[in-house]
Amino acid sequence: MKIKQFIIIFLLIALIPACATFDPGLFQKKPEAKLEKTDIDSITLQDITLLFDVKITNPYPVAINLAGVSTKFSIDGNQFFETGTKDQLKIPAKDSAMNTFKVNLKYADIINIIKDYSKKDYLNCDIEGVISLAVPRTGIPGVPEKLDFPYKLSKKIPALKPQIAIKGFSIKKPSTDEIKKAVLASGKSLNILDVISLVDKLLKGNYAEAFKVVKAEDLDLKFDINFNIELKNETQNKIDFSYFNYDFFLNSDKMVSGQTTDIKTTDNTTLLAVKNTVSLRAFSQTIVNAIRDKAGDFSLKGETAIKLPDEIKKEPLKLSLDEKGRLNIGVK
Repeated sequence: MKIKQFIIIFLLIALIPACATFDPGLFQKKPEAKLEKTDIDSITLQDITLLFDVKITNPYPVAINLAGVSTKFSIDGNQFFETGTKDQLKIPAKDSAMNTFKVNLKYADIINIIKDYSKKDYLNCDIEGVISLAVPRTGIPGVPEKLDFPYKLSKKIPALKPQIAIKGFSIKKPSTDEIKKAVLASGKSLNILDVISLVDKLLKGNYAEAFKVVKAEDLDLKFDINFNIELKNETQNKIDFSYFNYDFFLNSDKMVSGQTTDIKTTDNTTLLAVKNTVSLRAFSQTIVNAIRDKAGDFSLKGETAIKLPDEIKKEPLKLSLDEKGRLNIGVK
């Protein structure tokens, strides 16, 4: 009998939460959702990424979810594309939360819809959409299962249509004095004539013959490298910056890294002068093959900071480069 009474009491306790109801007065104040911030997150010569901060305030005594954010973009009055996110962010009862999402816009796609793109310096990006919240079932009249918050805003973005080329790429042969100093600094018993022969064979593109007598790891001999990075922007926007950090690859092998501040801008063309040195130890078979062919494939990766008008972005914006192409090689 005691067992039956225990079971009945247990079932009654278990049913109490299911039978309980919320005070309707706790749901009089509605949740809020709004775009707290819209900004340019990052930019390259190929695309631009916009950042959106969505703030959600939940006054309810139950948790709610961000069901998704839909967004439609128009550029200079031309419909661009629609996108959406289905992030399931949970906002606890009587609390608030911030959700950040990013949207990437490709310049190649923008160019396709703007007829006079080359005459632009900045583009008007009109953004509208809906922030949707999901509310658990409460059974209380007037409390919907879904809440939609429409939004609309405008953001200016820079117009870019760049071309990058490497001009005047040259490798300078070390002088006899420079070779002597490198041999002495190596601390090894190296014959200067053997090293001179190595340099001659290397700059003629004969990798196997060059390192027959002297090994690359035995000698930190420096070769001067000079070239110009030519950046042309085929729009009215002028890309101004004061420095450029770079990694330069030749025939897929890393050759030099550094920073240049020797930057000159004329109209919409920016010329970055690079002066660096490459160690004998960095000469790979593929790099020497490019020297032999007097041409090669380059890859240029780097970053700088550009300043946009304050009404677009007050802080300097990092501009990343990741470009590939073909160059001619000269030996001096």
